[in-house]
Amino acid sequence: MKLRLELVLLLVLIIGLGAIAAYYADQRGQQGAGIRTTSFSSSDDGALALYRWLERIVPGRVDRLAYRPFALSAAEGMLFVLGPTERYEPAQVAVVTEWVREGGVLVMADSRPSPRSTLAPLLEAFDLELKIIALTSTATPVHPALGSPPLTTLPVHTAVAIASTAPQPALAPLAVADTHPIVAGQRFGDGYVIVVSSLYPFTNDGLRQPESAAFMLNLLRWLPPGQKIVFDEFHHGFVPNADLRSLLLNHPFGWAILYGGAVIGLYILAGSRRFVRPLPLRSETARRSSVEYIDSIAGMLRRTRQISYAAEHYYHTLRRRLGQSYGIPLTLDDAAFVDQLATIRPADRQQILRLLTDLRRPDLDEAGLLRLVAEGDQLIR
Repeated sequence: MKLRLELVLLLVLIIGLGAIAAYYADQRGQQGAGIRTTSFSSSDDGALALYRWLERIVPGRVDRLAYRPFALSAAEGMLFVLGPTERYEPAQVAVVTEWVREGGVLVMADSRPSPRSTLAPLLEAFDLELKIIALTSTATPVHPALGSPPLTTLPVHTAVAIASTAPQPALAPLAVADTHPIVAGQRFGDGYVIVVSSLYPFTNDGLRQPESAAFMLNLLRWLPPGQKIVFDEFHHGFVPNADLRSLLLNHPFGWAILYGGAVIGLYILAGSRRFVRPLPLRSETARRSSVEYIDSIAGMLRRTRQISYAAEHYYHTLRRRLGQSYGIPLTLDDAAFVDQLATIRPADRQQILRLLTDLRRPDLDEAGLLRLVAEGDQLIR
């Protein structure tokens, strides 16, 4: 049996919505606890504790890149990018790379492998990627840069490691797990890039560990004197008021609206639906023929046995048709009418007079009426 187009569209819609739901469920499962590692969050996976702790260590020099256009100034010396929920656009990648080249220190952290990581565009700009490894809970510092204060182990709870994609890698491992770099750094222009393949040390839960606090103090040694620490909240969704175009193109709800509108439009187009008054059928606008009118009137008169009414009607019709042809007034009585008509048609005088008289007989029956009508039609012809 051939499927109707409406059924096919409905199936496509259901499959599409199911795919979208599965995609976002998968994304949530991949991102895990780090999906909202934001300095606004006080949950175990948030980074509010780190933000407030740094405010006490370097008062007046900690800020958030939130609710304003994405830009970095020379006064901002260290940028924390912790598991962003939105991918970097090419223009934003260019802003960060130029800022690092001029002397900024970039600290990036994520626990999702490339290319699923939303950090992937930014990592690619520095010839870096995150690759899958066996799950590990700790990393061992291997570089003197993580030695003040002393750090023996670092809790990480991750299944990804850092790798360089450059032909001549300049990546320096700072902490490793079974030879896989978990914390690494490399120079870029006058600045420095630090990558951590785990979000746990930055979270409110992870910062409860003394080793995580010691790790943060080691990172602060890269902060240029007198400059600010900035948390990238722009890519956690804390953006300026978005216009309708960005809401439709950059958010799941906008995608759902566009998708639904496209499906409804295709349905209307395929079904040839019109938004105006439909044209009536020819059978609805066709006028009834005169024959139908005559048949209906005749049938009605016959059913009600209105013989005298029909005879009276034909009586006046016959006088009118005979008188109009010769200019005889219709106001004359039958005798005077026939006398004037006889001057023109003398042979029909007696027949016409008899016909007019018989049509007004009260005892006229149906057969007699039909006979008189046929006789009158012969006179008119």
